[in-house]
Amino acid sequence: MQSENLPVVEPPDVGDVSTYPVDGGTDGPIVIANEFADVVVRKVQTRNGVRLDVWSPRRGTRVMLDAVALDCLSFQEPELITELLSRNPGQ
Repeated sequence: MQSENLPVVEPPDVGDVSTYPVDGGTDGPIVIANEFADVVVRKVQTRNGVRLDVWSPRRGTRVMLDAVALDCLSFQEPELITELLSRNPGQ
Protein backbone atom coordinates (compact mmCIF):
# COMPACT_ATOMS: atom_id res chain seq x y z
CA MET A 1 0.00 0.00 0.00
CA GLN A 2 1.39 3.41 -0.98
CA SER A 3 1.62 6.04 1.72
CA GLU A 4 0.10 9.47 1.07
CA ASN A 5 3.47 11.02 2.03
CA LEU A 6 5.55 9.33 -0.66
CA PRO A 7 6.32 11.14 -3.93
CA VAL A 8 4.41 9.83 -6.91
CA VAL A 9 6.09 9.47 -10.28
CA GLU A 10 3.60 8.28 -12.86
CA PRO A 11 4.65 6.75 -16.16
CA PRO A 12 2.39 7.52 -19.10
CA ASP A 13 -0.40 5.06 -19.84
CA VAL A 14 0.54 1.91 -21.76
CA GLY A 15 0.43 2.68 -25.44
CA ASP A 16 0.80 6.42 -24.87
CA VAL A 17 2.44 8.03 -27.87
CA SER A 18 5.19 10.55 -27.09
CA THR A 19 3.71 13.48 -28.93
CA TYR A 20 2.41 16.57 -27.24
CA PRO A 21 -1.14 15.86 -26.11
CA VAL A 22 -3.54 18.61 -27.11
CA ASP A 23 -6.42 17.62 -24.88
CA GLY A 24 -6.84 17.02 -21.17
CA GLY A 25 -4.45 19.79 -20.14
CA THR A 26 -5.40 22.75 -18.03
CA ASP A 27 -2.32 24.94 -18.49
CA GLY A 28 0.65 25.29 -20.76
CA PRO A 29 2.53 24.33 -22.64
CA ILE A 30 5.71 25.95 -21.39
CA VAL A 31 8.76 25.12 -23.52
CA ILE A 32 12.18 25.35 -21.88
CA ALA A 33 15.10 24.75 -24.22
CA ASN A 34 18.76 25.35 -24.86
CA GLU A 35 21.36 23.76 -27.14
CA PHE A 36 21.50 20.61 -24.97
CA ALA A 37 17.88 19.81 -24.20
CA ASP A 38 14.30 20.87 -24.58
CA VAL A 39 11.29 20.05 -22.44
CA VAL A 40 7.60 20.81 -22.60
CA VAL A 41 5.93 21.37 -19.24
CA ARG A 42 2.24 21.68 -18.46
CA LYS A 43 -0.19 21.22 -15.61
CA VAL A 44 -2.64 18.37 -16.14
CA GLN A 45 -5.60 16.96 -14.26
CA THR A 46 -5.39 13.18 -13.80
CA ARG A 47 -7.69 10.74 -12.04
CA ASN A 48 -5.28 11.05 -9.09
CA GLY A 49 -5.25 14.84 -9.00
CA VAL A 50 -3.15 17.61 -10.53
CA ARG A 51 0.28 16.69 -11.90
CA LEU A 52 3.11 18.50 -13.62
CA ASP A 53 3.66 16.76 -16.96
CA VAL A 54 7.30 17.02 -18.10
CA TRP A 55 7.92 15.78 -21.65
CA SER A 56 11.24 15.50 -23.50
CA PRO A 57 10.56 15.50 -27.25
CA ARG A 58 14.20 14.63 -28.09
CA ARG A 59 14.14 11.53 -25.90
CA GLY A 60 10.46 10.72 -26.29
CA THR A 61 10.12 10.40 -22.50
CA ARG A 62 7.59 11.80 -20.09
CA VAL A 63 7.07 11.92 -16.33
CA MET A 64 4.17 13.23 -14.28
CA LEU A 65 5.01 14.60 -10.84
CA ASP A 66 2.61 15.38 -8.02
CA ALA A 67 2.97 18.16 -5.45
CA VAL A 68 4.88 15.97 -2.99
CA ALA A 69 7.46 15.00 -5.65
CA LEU A 70 7.88 18.63 -6.69
CA ASP A 71 8.22 19.72 -3.07
CA CYS A 72 10.91 17.06 -2.61
CA LEU A 73 12.83 18.55 -5.56
CA SER A 74 12.68 21.99 -3.97
CA PHE A 75 14.77 21.04 -0.95
CA GLN A 76 17.45 18.98 -2.69
CA GLU A 77 21.06 20.07 -2.51
CA PRO A 78 22.54 21.29 -5.82
CA GLU A 79 25.02 18.39 -5.64
CA LEU A 80 22.18 15.91 -6.17
CA ILE A 81 21.19 17.62 -9.40
CA THR A 82 24.85 17.64 -10.48
CA GLU A 83 25.01 13.89 -9.78
CA LEU A 84 21.85 13.28 -11.81
CA LEU A 85 23.27 15.30 -14.70
CA SER A 86 26.47 13.24 -14.66
CA ARG A 87 24.50 10.08 -15.47
CA ASN A 88 23.96 9.20 -19.11
CA PRO A 89 20.43 7.81 -19.41
CA GLY A 90 20.88 7.08 -23.11
CA GLN A 91 23.38 4.27 -22.50
